Amino acid sequence: MGVTQGDERLDLDEVTIADRLKSHGYATGAFGKWHNGSQYPYHPNGRGFDDFYGFCSGHWGDYFSPPLEQNGISIRGNGFVADDFTDHAIEFIRKHAAEPFFCYVAFNTPHSPMQVPDPYMDRVKDRTLKFFHEGRPAEKEDEPTTRAAIAMVENIDWNVGRLLDLLDQLKLGDDTIIVYFNDNGPNSFRWNAGMKGRKGTVDEGGVRSPLIIHWPGKIPPGQRVDQLSGAVDLSPTLCELANIPFEPDPNHPLDGISIAKQLVDRNAPKISRSLFSQWSGRIAMRQDQYLLDPDGALFDLSNDPTQQTDLAPSDAPRTASMASDVKRWRDEVFRSAQAQRPFLIGHPTRPTALLPAQDGKCKGPSVTRSDTAPNCSFFTNIRSTEDTLTWDIEPLTAGRYSLWIHCTAPDSAVGAKLRMDFNGKQLVGTIEKAFQSPLRGQANDRVPRKSESLMKDFQMAKLGLIELEPRQGICQIRLAESLATDASIEIQAVEFRLESD
Repeated sequence: MGVTQGDERLDLDEVTIADRLKSHGYATGAFGKWHNGSQYPYHPNGRGFDDFYGFCSGHWGDYFSPPLEQNGISIRGNGFVADDFTDHAIEFIRKHAAEPFFCYVAFNTPHSPMQVPDPYMDRVKDRTLKFFHEGRPAEKEDEPTTRAAIAMVENIDWNVGRLLDLLDQLKLGDDTIIVYFNDNGPNSFRWNAGMKGRKGTVDEGGVRSPLIIHWPGKIPPGQRVDQLSGAVDLSPTLCELANIPFEPDPNHPLDGISIAKQLVDRNAPKISRSLFSQWSGRIAMRQDQYLLDPDGALFDLSNDPTQQTDLAPSDAPRTASMASDVKRWRDEVFRSAQAQRPFLIGHPTRPTALLPAQDGKCKGPSVTRSDTAPNCSFFTNIRSTEDTLTWDIEPLTAGRYSLWIHCTAPDSAVGAKLRMDFNGKQLVGTIEKAFQSPLRGQANDRVPRKSESLMKDFQMAKLGLIELEPRQGICQIRLAESLATDASIEIQAVEFRLESD
């Protein structure tokens, strides 16, 4: 129940909307951020998407021509990431214009590092900020961050406009359902309509997001839907709108509901329901217009959207009932949450599996991450035999695997021996070549970054071949001998390749 090191992955027995649409003849593509697992079948190509172009981490350290991947193949991006993702989405739509398609574009902006092309930054650098400091402590809002965020949003607007223009050019605008939304509240102190909280909280300002749906001739223009809804409702709603059967699975009850009727019919009644939000063990509950926060305060958001008046003392029955529901939800969800799941390698469909540093752990006297958040970090300052990197893995196929290390090494580390231990087996290989590269990304920052690792290039060093059986275990990487005090290596990932006989 986290956002990194494998906790972010959707269980493999869950059916995604891409799975459903693909099974009914839709071409499916995902472009941008996939914060849901790097290794197949957690990879988007294993979750119903025919095409994927982007990255599989939570955040990325450079937005200008960074390392990305396309259907499992490492590539270099082309220009600013939001523009690049849109370019590939446009290519996908053009390719599949004559058939049903599902195009999912997941922009990773606006998010730190605060990077955006000059034309967008130039537009806002001297603009009067209408809502600057409104509704929040003035000392907490950083003006350069707010300006950069606005510039990034305007870039998103431009890219969304490119997609809409394309649909009109292809005469698909009237027949395409367009859904626009974001994931959570702002990730810095900036305007939030006066709502309490921001990203990382379960107050209304941390979880409430805009949702705009466009379907000319089907959804009345200008309609405002007040139905309590969440991202869990998108799959059943879109399937109903597209006349695709959505059969319930008794073994996997769906939390979401379809709000298709509320979208197309102004007079459709609201559905009474509850939604729960959780962050770091703190749980909030929405029941229609009421919000019970993690501290037991009750708010009527229809009359008090900024959470100013606690109704718990005057509405004890409702507060107690909702608190009981929260306890029941906590017990059920936390109890059913799977223990740490291994990272899978050797899948027959995708024999190469990359285990990035974001999915691993490190300990030792010298080794550390290049940043506190795993995301696009790498392991650095590896010089002692006690500096240990580990990944919890499970080979899916018995066979011979080659092991590759994505690393940097100075001249003084050439000849260093790296050792891999897994389920009683051991493999020792040598770093044959020196390779070093500069850190990059900081030159594009509009605001000095407080987090997010910088990036660099890494060489691929083959450690050797090893026979593995389908059994879960801890893959451990360490130096076989300590390096000289002036030498150290860095590791960005390990890669297993199931070799054909």
